[in-house]
Amino acid sequence: MTLSQLRTFLAVADDGSVRAAAVRLRVSQPSVSGSIAALSEEVGVALTERDGRGVRLSAGGRAFLPHAREALGLLEQGARLAQSAASEGYATVRIAAVYTAAEHLLPPLLRAFREEHPGIPIELEIGNREHVLDLLGARAADIGIGGRTPDGGQFDGLRIAVNEHAVVAAPDHPLAGRERVPIAELAGETWLVREEASGTRRLVDEYLAAARISPPLTTIGSNSAVAASAMVGLGIGVVPAVAVQHQLVAGTLARLAVDPEPPSRDWFALLPTRRPHPAARTLAAFLSRS
Repeated sequence: MTLSQLRTFLAVADDGSVRAAAVRLRVSQPSVSGSIAALSEEVGVALTERDGRGVRLSAGGRAFLPHAREALGLLEQGARLAQSAASEGYATVRIAAVYTAAEHLLPPLLRAFREEHPGIPIELEIGNREHVLDLLGARAADIGIGGRTPDGGQFDGLRIAVNEHAVVAAPDHPLAGRERVPIAELAGETWLVREEASGTRRLVDEYLAAARISPPLTTIGSNSAVAASAMVGLGIGVVPAVAVQHQLVAGTLARLAVDPEPPSRDWFALLPTRRPHPAARTLAAFLSRS
């Protein structure tokens, strides 16, 4: 089993065809087919199967895929650490953060971290919770910043801050300014919600289910877009309070005094349980005490 075979398998898995994988890897199509055949023989089962003019992963291939991603990611991480050790420097810490954490929580914390650890290079990639966990699982990121630690024992989580949520609406909403708004009164309102892969969407779904209401939903792609849409009266939304603090202070957005309020969550620094990046451990420890 070689690194080339693993990279070829991942390219086929991502692109869905031998031809596209060959273009990405800049090799011939027979080379791609040969690598997949050799890897399948090594694993002991066929990893792909025909799907019209393309290919798709077999059941065995789908089971093998996350392990191939993690294995290749670990080896690439090891190479980066070896190169940094040889140059007596630090390997770059690759951070994957959910949108709100990257936009509102992390900037001052990362500035303080750089002041304390100026020699540790940092890269930041942003996405929703599912994307962050995918990057961590594939070792394409060394540390994740997001909500609760997922089940399964694949990641360890260090709590770094409270993530309070608020129900927001346009300033001229009929319920703005009321001292108490029972959530049942919002059953007929249009709720602006994030996409299903978002941690905020999961929180909202659980919040509405606990209240036993099923209001109409409109999916919006980011917390800032939810807030902007609520601001002009397209509906109400649940967003992290830190993401809308300026609008609430300025009065361009209203916070509804809903009873019960949305549950608070915590921000976590997430590290792979096995062989975490040494400098990522340093960053996680710094964030947890900041």
